[in-house]
Amino acid sequence: MWEIRPNLWLYEASAAGISVRGAVIIGERYAAVWDSLAQPQDVAGLPALLGDLPYFLIYSHADWDHCWGSSGLTRPPLSIIAHAECRRRFIDELPATLQRMCEADAQQWGAVRLMPPTLSFSSRLSLDLGGLTLELHHLPGHTSDCIVGWLPAWGTLLGGDAIETPLPVVNSGAHVGGWLARLQRWAAREDLRYSIPAHGSCEGRVALDGTIAYLRALTGELDFELPPELDEFYARTHANNLQAVDQPGDG
Repeated sequence: MWEIRPNLWLYEASAAGISVRGAVIIGERYAAVWDSLAQPQDVAGLPALLGDLPYFLIYSHADWDHCWGSSGLTRPPLSIIAHAECRRRFIDELPATLQRMCEADAQQWGAVRLMPPTLSFSSRLSLDLGGLTLELHHLPGHTSDCIVGWLPAWGTLLGGDAIETPLPVVNSGAHVGGWLARLQRWAAREDLRYSIPAHGSCEGRVALDGTIAYLRALTGELDFELPPELDEFYARTHANNLQAVDQPGDG
């Protein structure tokens, strides 16, 4: 866990070979935890950071590596906040996924206890943390329930899986156009200085600008400029992304 600016902390963990990042935002009256990662032990360091400060828990979306660690928090949040579609995914999709993963490896996943959202929104939600505002915006693309967090006072965008380096995961080619357009609107903001993805580079706006360039290449607007050596996961992801765009379906 490290503090990248006063009152903004990042923390990371790895599960099933995937490194994922969450964040803690500290306001004067409240804190916000952005994603609980994959397993209860992933959030073990957060209670000491939060102290007695009331906090909100926010899910960027319902993929397992972002929201399965919640039961490791020793004190309950004021609310667990997510998009309405994320809340729906907790009803049937996530229990089935957890059961399947426990059957494959009970030692690794047996301690996970799902904690569904208690407060959901459809488009935008603003949280006053005390001297600091955190805006939550729906940004479907990677999944239909993806959101981003915007900290206007700090010019910082928490991107979840809406942005990623070296390249994002495209689950449906039908979503790419809208996803790209929304990211381009964020990129046009002159006050946006930093983008923090769940996976990849936190340097400046690298993740935001790189994701836009990649999605533009998928749509044929640009030529691909991929890193010379992609690891196995991202090489496979790129191949799958090309297939998704060639056969977009109905999303």
